[in-house]
Amino acid sequence: MRRLLHIEQIKLLNYNPFRITLGIYFLAFTLGLVIYPALDKEIPVISLSDLFRFPDVWLFLTWVTEPYNMLLALIIIMITTKEFNNHTFKTQVIFGLSRTELLLQKLLLVVVLALFATLLLGLTSLTLGLIYSYKLTFKIAMENTWILGRYFVSSFAYMSMGLLVALLMKNTALSLLTFLAMRVFVDPVLFLVLRKYELRWYLPMRATTQLTPVPNLIEIFEKKMNSAEPIDESALNIIPDGLPGWQNIMLVLTYTIMAIFFSYRLMQRRRFT
Repeated sequence: MRRLLHIEQIKLLNYNPFRITLGIYFLAFTLGLVIYPALDKEIPVISLSDLFRFPDVWLFLTWVTEPYNMLLALIIIMITTKEFNNHTFKTQVIFGLSRTELLLQKLLLVVVLALFATLLLGLTSLTLGLIYSYKLTFKIAMENTWILGRYFVSSFAYMSMGLLVALLMKNTALSLLTFLAMRVFVDPVLFLVLRKYELRWYLPMRATTQLTPVPNLIEIFEKKMNSAEPIDESALNIIPDGLPGWQNIMLVLTYTIMAIFFSYRLMQRRRFT
């Protein structure tokens, strides 16, 4: 595995779009440390700084930064399609790598990027929490950190879907447009069409989004206005709508396994020309 990661690292360090997109992703998180608190001064009555305190900061930032995972999926798409266009897959097969190892390379990269994203989210949330929390204990600070696990699953799922699209389309522009259309247009439209049916919560993108749902912001502000004490976890409606938490996680994991399986089948059958 170390050898596969080393080969992937060599390819990535010489690929400018990867560095640029990853830089944009990192910049988005960094700017959040400045922009989110600055918005607090522009909004009357309510105080956004309440959302940056422990334990609410974990839930709030996880929800806010969930769309950033699309950038990670786009990175996987660009890298994979580039290897088709530059015949890199074919070259690696000639030099002794199996098709299974080629897929494993990409999955290892997905794991590394998902861990990177989760760590960055954790550090950002921890920084804001330490700055804005007025009552701090270890128990309060760690209360909602479980949401980071869901964020990791969400990142991994998005990138696995992106990998499948890239292997299916092979063309960079077409793959990017297809994935973005699925996330931004197809999924929301189908969700509206199926709004009267429970089936709407089983859409792949919707299910992945529901891993990190919006916290009950109104209830958070009401609690803060009535009491100086941090709100209890039970006061938060973690998943206001949709499937139960465990069922939603299992559904996303099922979609992820399916994406990896079909990616494997495509990798075994694709002509690297």
